[in-house]
Amino acid sequence: MFKKSVMVLLGASLLSGCATIKLGPSYDEPLKEQVVAKVDGSDGKVLMIPVEGAISNEPSKGFLDSSPGLLDKVMMQLRRAEKDDDIKAVLLKVNSPGGGVTTSDIFYHELKSFKKRTGKALYVQMMDVGASGAYYLSLAADHIQVHPTTLTGSVGVITILPNVVGLSDKIGVEVKTYKTGPNKDTGSPFRRMTPEENTYLQGLIDEMANRFYGLVKTERGLTDQQMASIKTAKVYLGKDAVQAGLVDSVGYLSGASKQACQMAGAKRCDLVTYRFDANVNANAYSPNMANGRVAPEMNLIRTNLLSPLTELRPGSYYLYLE
Repeated sequence: MFKKSVMVLLGASLLSGCATIKLGPSYDEPLKEQVVAKVDGSDGKVLMIPVEGAISNEPSKGFLDSSPGLLDKVMMQLRRAEKDDDIKAVLLKVNSPGGGVTTSDIFYHELKSFKKRTGKALYVQMMDVGASGAYYLSLAADHIQVHPTTLTGSVGVITILPNVVGLSDKIGVEVKTYKTGPNKDTGSPFRRMTPEENTYLQGLIDEMANRFYGLVKTERGLTDQQMASIKTAKVYLGKDAVQAGLVDSVGYLSGASKQACQMAGAKRCDLVTYRFDANVNANAYSPNMANGRVAPEMNLIRTNLLSPLTELRPGSYYLYLE
């Protein structure tokens, strides 16, 4: 009976917030550097930063935990790397179908600013996919490498605006909208758009796409003829992406660190990563290295395991829909 009472009291204290149990890494603690691959006679370090999942800055939330958004996590690591003169290059391990238009653009801007401030080299190694918004941010790199089976490209914009007019008519639901201007509810799911509104929205989408096209053409030094094919928003496999001028080489992550090191003017570099906790078994393929580890039981109750498509809000995206 006594044991049962103690358990009840313990449970009550947990629910009331009187006790705190650390279930994962604390993101207000300093990042810790961990050597992933040590080389003899190193004269510098290459920092590997994973860019994985949809391009967004929305925090990743679970039932009992949350972690910073992707942009936030990358910026944490860049800020620390900026203060370390031994880091000669940053290796972005990109595995993403893209995401938000503005977040992708911010990523690109921050990466370019980081390079300008620090003079450090930036190397991108794409994994399964590095498309649309993920390709957009990769344009800031000095070198982009893909695996033979990486999907990249998908240069363009997609806008998703659900419409429930047909369903509303079927079930007899009417939605009243009061507005102050004729365009205030353009794109509303509760009515059909006029031809003028379709033209207006398409113009906005074209403007966002033109910014993307301009960056690709400028950063990659492509001709109008090369851009004509890229503007179809098709995806490319490794060697085809090289031939199209979208990327620089086909290779593997195992060689990317060495190439990034030499590109930065060093000879031999250790490969390091930043973590919130230690992992003695970490290697270049370890997932979410900046996140630390979340207890295995927590994975059973995380709520963010849906694909980017099912989590999309209405809006415009640099996104490849697989």
